[in-house]
Amino acid sequence: MCDKGYFFVGVKDVKSIDFEHSVNVTSKVYGLDFSPYLDWQDPNKGITVSTEQIRSRLEIIAPYTTHIRTFGCTNGLEKIGSIAHSLGLATAIGAWISNDTAANERELKNMIVLAKAGNADMLIVGSEVLLRGDLTEDRLITYINRVKNAVLGIPVTYADTYSVLLSHPAVISAVDVVMANYYPYWEGISIEDALSRVDIVYKQVVEAARGKTVIVSETGWPSGGKVVGNAVPSPDNEVKYLSDFASWAYYFEAFDESWKANYEGPQGAHWGIWDTSGRLKSNMDHIFNP
Repeated sequence: MCDKGYFFVGVKDVKSIDFEHSVNVTSKVYGLDFSPYLDWQDPNKGITVSTEQIRSRLEIIAPYTTHIRTFGCTNGLEKIGSIAHSLGLATAIGAWISNDTAANERELKNMIVLAKAGNADMLIVGSEVLLRGDLTEDRLITYINRVKNAVLGIPVTYADTYSVLLSHPAVISAVDVVMANYYPYWEGISIEDALSRVDIVYKQVVEAARGKTVIVSETGWPSGGKVVGNAVPSPDNEVKYLSDFASWAYYFEAFDESWKANYEGPQGAHWGIWDTSGRLKSNMDHIFNP
C-alpha cells in the first residue's frame, strides 16, 4: 500500500475542552464521515438539526476516531465544527454544493464564517458535484477559488470519485489537497479483491496529484442490501473492509441512515459502524479493541 501522507494535524493540535470518554478504546479509525441525522430524518426534506442532537451523536463516535468529515454548512450542520473541536476532533468541513445557486450561496457563506471563527481544519467545497452533473467544471473551480481567497491558511479541496477526479485534472490543479472516494462494492468487486483494487486506483490518483497530498475521503462496505456483481454486502464483509482501512481512510460512515435506502436501494441504509440508534454493531468491537 502507498504511503498515505495525511494532511491533518493530530488531535493534540486542535483546540479542545477536557472530555471524559466513558468508552475504553485501544485502537481508533483515522476518520469518519459524519452525518447527525436520526432514523426518521431525511435531510432532503429540509430538516434542521439541533445543537443537542449533534453533540449527542458526536459524543458516541468521539472515542473511536481522531477526524471527522461533514457534508453541509446549513440547517444546523454549520455547528458541527465547533462542537467537534470541543471534543478534541479535527474537522474537514464540507459545503453541500448542488445546482441550486441560492442554496450554494448560503453554504459557502456559512463555510467561510465558521472557518474564520477557527472551527475548520480543512474545507471541502462540494461532494460528487461533477459525478451528479450539478455544475460545470469551471463553475465548481470558481467556487473553490472563492473559498481559497476568502480563508487563507486553511487547505481547501473538493471530494469526488477517483474516476471523476482523474478525468478532471483542472480540478486537481485547483485544490490544495486531493480527496477521492473509492467504492469497490459499487464496482462489483469481491471483498477478497477490494483492497488491491483500491490500492491500484489510489496510486493513479497519487500520480495525477503531482505531489499534492491525497486523502481517501470516502470508502466503505454495507452490512446489508443487494449483491452488486461479485460484491456481497454482509456484516462480516463490512468488518473485514473496515479492518483493512481503519488507519488509512475516512470511513463511510459513522451511523446507518435509513433515509438513504430511498435513494440508493436497501444497501443505502447499512453503511454505518453504528446502527441508527447509536449502538456499535455487535461485530465491530474487535476493530477498536483488538
